[in-house]
Amino acid sequence: MKFIIQNNILIENLKKISRLLVKNTSAPILENILIKIKKDILSLTTTNLEIEIIAKIKIETKYIPGKITISGRKMLNICQNLPKTSYIQIELKNNKIYIYSEKSNYTLVTLPAESFPNHQDFNYISDFHISSDTLKNMIIKTEFAMGKQDVRYYLNGMLFEKKENYLRNVATDGYRLATSYISLNKKINPFSIIIPNKGIIEILRLLNIKDTLLHILIGTYNIRIHINNLIFTTQLIEGKYPDYNSVLLKNPKKPIVINNDLLKKSLLRTSILSHEKFSGIEINIHNGEIKTISDNQEDETAEDRFNVEYFGNTINISINAYYILDVLNAINTKNILLFLNKNQSSIQIESENNSPTVYVIMLLKR
Repeated sequence: MKFIIQNNILIENLKKISRLLVKNTSAPILENILIKIKKDILSLTTTNLEIEIIAKIKIETKYIPGKITISGRKMLNICQNLPKTSYIQIELKNNKIYIYSEKSNYTLVTLPAESFPNHQDFNYISDFHISSDTLKNMIIKTEFAMGKQDVRYYLNGMLFEKKENYLRNVATDGYRLATSYISLNKKINPFSIIIPNKGIIEILRLLNIKDTLLHILIGTYNIRIHINNLIFTTQLIEGKYPDYNSVLLKNPKKPIVINNDLLKKSLLRTSILSHEKFSGIEINIHNGEIKTISDNQEDETAEDRFNVEYFGNTINISINAYYILDVLNAINTKNILLFLNKNQSSIQIESENNSPTVYVIMLLKR
């Protein structure tokens, strides 16, 4: 194996894939990058067994095909300390990698490519194209509601499903739920998958780019996303996701329209003295006024109020302050629409611009 590449191109792609490199004494090869060159394409691959990222680079000069693995951290450190505009020659000889650049040269040990785990055998059951900005927005609006380390493992991820002509995503930790959807014009095979929390976080990082068209492939156990010259693959969570439709209001009545910024500031003021464990806030809506009230285990209290255009029946609810603040921060309209379900066990919050994103928060028992 032998090829020449401009250093700044190599650095750019190494940075994209190096986040998966971690110290692993039980499997040292996971600290390595798989380097493979074939048919004018140089591919750089990293994996932590759950997630795999491949960067593909077109090679314009003559090369000798081959594949090997070398330390990813050492490779990145070497490249970052060489002139960015320099050209680097990488050559495999006698199971060692030789790196040459101007007046610097390095010799690195290798591990065989055959020992490197990968997801090359990928069979998909459905595929579609979607704008990167659209997917990013769906995730950003909902990801905070995912479970983090819940014993109900299927909550530690985000549901994506295609039903009828819609792609919907859902995140919930059992106490709050966030969901959004978009319409899909082309015929796509239906699917229902759960992408793990770590996979969602990595997708968001990779989507921090100029808007581009993504190609998404849904497998039985994995999802694969083609992002420009990157190929991202992550394992899926096996399990049955909760019936989110059961908590969404079917025909919500007239909403309470509340100024987003005023409610946010009021909650921040009163949450200062909320209970450390439950972070409970009481919200009282009566005769054109909203009052937020908190108390804590030390018998301290806080109260704040502001006006609202509501003159219906008195509403008294208790809610986790930070759950509702997460929702308010995700909505960028001036006002929010608040709906209370019939048995007063949850509230549903939407933006005022007919957004396809909906939030549900379970209420605390009073």
